[in-house]
Formats: sequence, structure tokens, C-alpha cells
Amino acid sequence: MSFVHSRSLRSVAAPALLSLGLVVTLPAPPVAASPTAASVPSRPAPSGALARAVVVPAVALPILRTGDRGSLVKLVQRKLKVKPRSGLFGPMTRKAVKRFQRAHGLPAVGQVGPQTWAALRVRASGVAAKVAAPAARPAASGSVCPVVGSFSYGDGFGAGRGDHSHQGIDLMGSRGQTIVAVEAGTVIRAGKQSNGALRIVLQGQSGSKYYYGHNSKHLVAAGASVTAGQPIALMGDTGSPGAVHLHFEYWQSGGESDAVDPAPLVRSSC
Repeated sequence: MSFVHSRSLRSVAAPALLSLGLVVTLPAPPVAASPTAASVPSRPAPSGALARAVVVPAVALPILRTGDRGSLVKLVQRKLKVKPRSGLFGPMTRKAVKRFQRAHGLPAVGQVGPQTWAALRVRASGVAAKVAAPAARPAASGSVCPVVGSFSYGDGFGAGRGDHSHQGIDLMGSRGQTIVAVEAGTVIRAGKQSNGALRIVLQGQSGSKYYYGHNSKHLVAAGASVTAGQPIALMGDTGSPGAVHLHFEYWQSGGESDAVDPAPLVRSSC
């Protein structure tokens, strides 16, 4: 094989050399050339904490809230050492998230958003990942908005209540505003609580239960069968003087100690 003088080699087009699959070392030219991709040393692989960062697609980084389920919830539980790793974002997971947020100087909101994902070293990229987003919670079949007319949102699910957290969402409206059944079902309780609040518990045909609190008047009695959208109560402030609103809870599984965030259901129905 014959060799070409280095000065002659410089006159050969780079693509031609590359097409031959040759790597040629040339003497440095008098004037330093800009480095090419081939001449830039590759970065060393990350180590330690960086090497343990989890890469998931950008679309797989939703805000996780109480009631969410899925593999991303399990990932958060693994990183925060929550046991069991059920994949359900429940009170234990929320408590661990808030503890982690306080320890890292973040607002202790009990939800996993962009800042918390970053602190957990879970970063988004376009690289495919084995971790899927939590499954969306479907709205109850035939569900309708629980309030007729305009309203505003008050305290949401998980808001602090001293020794416990808010288990529903407050829909702020006007005294006497119509409250309706969100799905067809049976009224299993209608009466007054120990704090003076009038409340209704509706069990839907889906098996889920719904709690309506602080009503001013009930339009149905326990045992009544209702259709979706049927008026069942009027909005008031019983048990909470001066704050006219509907306190609405969603017991998706039907268990009355298993409340989940009703906001997705309400927002998709109203």
C-alpha cells in the first residue's frame, strides 16, 4: 500500500476518507483547526447518584395526586421507601412525599410535580422507558355535574384540616342552588350529622359512592332510587355557617374510608 504525503492528504475531501472507513492521523496544521466531532473526547459515563437517575418519556411525567394508580406511583414509592409498593397513591404515599418535599426545601403539597420529579432524579427525555404513566381514572358511567349552574372551586382534596386532611372538594355556590345525583343509583343515607351538617350518601349503579355535605334541604329520602341529574338537595351551609358550598366526596371503590380526589370526575362532568 502506498502512502500519500500528509500535505496531499489534506487536499482529499473528508467524505472520501470516511467512505473508505479509514482513520488517518495527520500532523497538526500550522493554524489550529476547529475540533470535529471525531476529535472531541466522549464524556465519561455518569456515576453515583447521576447513574441512578431514571429516564422516562416527557409524556410520562404527570402530576401525581392522591388516588392515582400505576407504575409511576410504584416508582415514587420505591424511591421514598413506602411499603407496600401497591401502586396506589394513598395517605402513606402522600405523607412520604410531603416529608421528602420538606427535606428538599420544596412546598410540601403532597403531590409529585416537576420540582419533585427533579428532586427524585426522575427526568424526562424522548428515550423509551419501561415505566408507564398511571392509568386514568374513568368517570362513572353517565356521570353529570353535581351542581346545577355556576360555581367556583374551594378547598381541594388533601387540604389540611388539623388532625386530618380534606377528603373531598368544595364547590362554592349560592344558597338554594340545585344539587343533583351524578349517576343513577340509590340514596343510602339522608340526614343530619353530629356537627349539624345535612348530608346525603348516594351509591351509584357503578358501585361507587358519593357524599354530599352542608346541604340546606334534602329533596329525597334514604332508600330512594334516583336517575343521573335528578335534583336531590339544595346547597347551604349547615354545619359550616357562612360558607355556602357543597362538600363533595368520591368513594370510587365503594368503601367509605377510601375517598379519592373527586376533581377529575367533577371537571370532566361540569
